[in-house]
Amino acid sequence: MESKMTPENSQALLEFTQSTIYLMGASFVLGSLFTLFLLLVLDFVRRNKTGNEQ
Repeated sequence: MESKMTPENSQALLEFTQSTIYLMGASFVLGSLFTLFLLLVLDFVRRNKTGNEQ
């Protein structure tokens, strides 16, 4: 079984790979920002909760 990689197939595969890498990077950045935002919100909630009791 012979696999023929034409220049068109190679270019399409390269573009797909680049898009996948960009998508992975963007999801990492967005996930990190969301986690940071969630931690900040939880910290403010905890600080306000303990601040009102004292």
